[in-house]
Amino acid sequence: MGASVFGLVTAFELDRTGATREIFFNVQQPWAVYVMLSVLTGLMVYGIGRHATLWAIGQPTPGLREQITKRLTHFVRLGLAQEKIRRDRYAGIMHWCIFSSIVVLTFVTAQVAIDDDLGLHFLKGPYYLFFSFYGDLFGVVGLVGVGMALYRRYFDDFHRIRWAERLEDHLIIWGLGVILLSGFALETLRITADELHQHPDWAPWSFASYGLALGLDMFKFEEHQLLAAHTWVWWGHLVAAMGWLGLIVFTKLDHIFFAPINAYLLRTDSPGRLTKIENIEEREVFGVGQIQDFTWKQLFELDACVRCGRCTAVCPANIAGQPLSPMHLIQDLKLHLADVGPAVQKAGHEGHDVRAVSPLAMVGEVIKDETLWACRTCGACVQECPVMIEHVPTIVDMRRYLVMDEARVPATAQAALENLEQRGHPWRGTTFTRTTWMEGLGDVPIFDGSQEYLYWVGCSGSLVERNLPVTQSVFKLLREAGTSFGVLGQEETCNGDPARRLGNEYLYQILAQQLVETFKSKNVQRVITNCPHCFNTFKNEYPQFDGNFEVLHHTEFLAQALQGGKLKAAHPVASDVTYHDSCYLGRLNGVYDAPRQILDFIPGTNVTEMKRNMSRGLCCGAGGGNMWQEEVGARRVNHVRTEEAVETGATSVISNCPFCIQMFEDGIPAVQPQEEGRMRAFDIAELLDKAVFGEPAPRS
Repeated sequence: MGASVFGLVTAFELDRTGATREIFFNVQQPWAVYVMLSVLTGLMVYGIGRHATLWAIGQPTPGLREQITKRLTHFVRLGLAQEKIRRDRYAGIMHWCIFSSIVVLTFVTAQVAIDDDLGLHFLKGPYYLFFSFYGDLFGVVGLVGVGMALYRRYFDDFHRIRWAERLEDHLIIWGLGVILLSGFALETLRITADELHQHPDWAPWSFASYGLALGLDMFKFEEHQLLAAHTWVWWGHLVAAMGWLGLIVFTKLDHIFFAPINAYLLRTDSPGRLTKIENIEEREVFGVGQIQDFTWKQLFELDACVRCGRCTAVCPANIAGQPLSPMHLIQDLKLHLADVGPAVQKAGHEGHDVRAVSPLAMVGEVIKDETLWACRTCGACVQECPVMIEHVPTIVDMRRYLVMDEARVPATAQAALENLEQRGHPWRGTTFTRTTWMEGLGDVPIFDGSQEYLYWVGCSGSLVERNLPVTQSVFKLLREAGTSFGVLGQEETCNGDPARRLGNEYLYQILAQQLVETFKSKNVQRVITNCPHCFNTFKNEYPQFDGNFEVLHHTEFLAQALQGGKLKAAHPVASDVTYHDSCYLGRLNGVYDAPRQILDFIPGTNVTEMKRNMSRGLCCGAGGGNMWQEEVGARRVNHVRTEEAVETGATSVISNCPFCIQMFEDGIPAVQPQEEGRMRAFDIAELLDKAVFGEPAPRS
C-alpha cells in the first residue's frame, strides 16, 4: 500500500542513487489508467452539471459576496477541518480516519503521477522511504475508519444511521474497504516477489505490507505465481477504485465536494435571524410553495445531505414522537426536486407556467402541514448538521406560504395571530394589563429618553400571571444595582416575534416597523429584555428595519452587576437546582456563561446539569409558535424535557425565559403527579432576588 490507495504504482527497483521505484511494475497496459481517469472526469463533469441545472431553477441568494474572510474561515474550519462532525466523538474519529486516508493517499498517487509523467524523479532516497512509510500508515488509518463505520452500522445498536438506509450506503463503505485491502494485497505481492529479498532494507518502510509479505513468503510461492496474482489484483484494485470514485456523482459521496462548499455558503449573521421578505407589498407569492421558490442555495443544501440522522436525533419534536424528522424533510424535498425539477426547468425555458408543472402540492402533500407546524425553530438540527444544512429557514419559508398564501393555520395559532393584530399581544383572555406588574413596587420610571436603558418587559412578562413575579424581580434587581432605566408601560406592544415564527411575515413587518419608530422617537439606545425571544428579535432581526440597538438579556446584565459589585448576593439560598438553557438565548445567541455565573454567585445553591445542556440543550417545546398550538404526536415536548430535569434529583429547575417557565409549570405536575416533593420552576432572577433581598422567591 506504500504507493497509493488507488494502486496505480506499486513497485520498487534499485537505482544507483539509492532507493526508488519502478513505475507500473508488472503492468502491461498502463495506458488503461489514463483512459479510466478520462472517463471518470467526464462522468463527474456530467454529474455536477446535472445537479447544477436543478439548483439553477431556484431564486437568487443574496449576500454571498459579503464577508468573504468569514466565509473562507467557515470553509476551512467547518468544511475541511470538519468541526461539527467532531460533536459526535466516535463519528469524528471515524470520519477523520477515512477522510485523512483519502486525502493523503490521493496526494501519494498525485506524486507518483508527477514523478512519472513529468519526469521529475523525486521519489528516491530518504524521501522515497518516508513516502513509503506514510503511504502505508494512512492505509492503516483508513482501514481503522472503515472498521469503525462497519461496527457502527452492523454491530452497534445505533439506530439513526438506519432511519434512511439505502444500498449505496453499503456500497460506499464496503467499496472503500475493498480498495484499501486490495491496495495492501498489491503491495504485499510486490514486496514478496521483488523487494523482500532484493532490497530487504527498503521493505520495512512499507511496514504493514512488509509484515504481510513476511507471512506470505512462508508459503514459498513461485515468482511467476506472485506476479500473476499481482497483475489480477492490480486490475481489480484499479476497477474498484475508479468505480468507487464514480459513485461520487450518484450517491451521498458527493458531500466530499458539497459539504465544504456549503460551509462557505453558510450564513454569516446570527442563526437566530430569519430572512426578511423584501418589498412584501409587491409579492405575488409569499414564502415557498413550490420547489422553484426556494433559493438556489437552499436547493444546493438538499444535495449536501448525507442522511446521517443527526438532525432528527436532536429534534425535540421527533424525540417526543411528533410528525417531524428534519432529515426526512430534506430528503423528501430532494426527491421532489429530482422529480419535478427538470420539468420546471423545461417549462421556464419554453415560457410556460412553471407553477402548473408539479402534479403534487409540495406544501401539503410532499411536506405535510403537521410536519411544518411541529418545528420549534430551536436550531438544534442546524447546530448538529455536519454538512451545514439550515433546516429552520427552509421550514419557516414553507410556513409563510401556508399562512399568507393558503391561510392554513391551526386554530389556536390563528387566534394568537388575530390577537396580535387586534390587541398587540398574543394572549387571548388575559385580564392583566401592561402595568399590572407594577403594583406594590412604588415609583416605576417611564422611559423618556434620558435613561441609559429601556427595560423591555414583553407580552409574557406583563400579561401572563406566572411571569409577573419574574418581571418584578428583574425590576427590583435593576433598581438595587443603581441602573438608569425606564419602561414603556402601556406603550409597549408585541415586537412581532410570534408572528414571524408562525409564518405571518406581513404582520411581523408591520409590528416591527411600528416599534422601531417608537424606539427611535424615544431615543432608545440600549435595551434590557426579560424574554430571550424579544432579545433575539431586537438584537438580530430589527437591524433589518434599521433598528440598531444594544441589547442585553437580563441574565447578562445581572451577571455584570454581580461581577462589578453593584449587586451583593449575601443571603444563602439552600437549594439543589438544575439549569435549563433556553434555545433563543443559548444555542441561537451563544449566551451560556452569564446565567451560570449568577448561580455561582448565589451562596448555598448546588447546580446539577441535565444530560442535554448548553449547545445540546433540549427545547422546552414552546418555540416556533408552539406556545399557541395544540401538539400532535405521542408525547408533549415539555414533558420530555421535564423528565430530564427531574432525573437530576434537583428540587428546582431554573431558566431565563417566560415560555420555558410556563412549559415547566405545565410539565412538572404531569411528570410528578404527587405534590409532595414536587420540583418547582423559577426564573434565575427570582432566585437572585431571594439571594440579594433575603425574601422568599415567589411560589409557582
